[in-house]
Amino acid sequence: MRQYPPYRPPFSELSISDQLMTIFLYGMAVPAFLSSPYGLYYLVRGGIKYAFRKSDFKREIKRLERRGFVALTKTKNGLKIKLLKKGLQRQHQALFNNLRLKVSDEWDKKWRLLIFDIPEKQKNQRNLLRMRLKQLGMYNIQRSVFVYPYDCRDELYFVAEHYEVDEYTTYAEVVNIDIEKELLAHFDL
Repeated sequence: MRQYPPYRPPFSELSISDQLMTIFLYGMAVPAFLSSPYGLYYLVRGGIKYAFRKSDFKREIKRLERRGFVALTKTKNGLKIKLLKKGLQRQHQALFNNLRLKVSDEWDKKWRLLIFDIPEKQKNQRNLLRMRLKQLGMYNIQRSVFVYPYDCRDELYFVAEHYEVDEYTTYAEVVNIDIEKELLAHFDL
């Protein structure tokens, strides 16, 4: 299985609970010991520059704990917060649901292709992949070839890994393509 850096969507597009879970996953993989009940709130507020009300924060933490996404443990040093397996799965699903392909002000005149050859026994994943690529705004050249004008390697690998078909996909950047006029019109370039 290929190893790629994790996909990280724009933080502001996530809900408060998904933002918290993202913080736990990327910023606090090791359980955090805090000296006050609002210590995590101040850490988040100072480190991320995204402020939300303390009551929202506290409510979301308790809700995440009740639903089995995080575990809170009181210690003499404060709260210990641990992201549980169910929380990791939810965080992954939230990233997938909020996935957007980048759009740049300037186009570098390269086309990004995702080419795949997924076996028939994984027909459902293949069809879901096609549908998701179309939802993301990619242009379907052939049944198993999609194109996009901006860099989207990490996002495409993330989608392929989500459907467990990454070993059957190939990412390519090309400068010349036969149907460039059609693509330029489609993407308004």
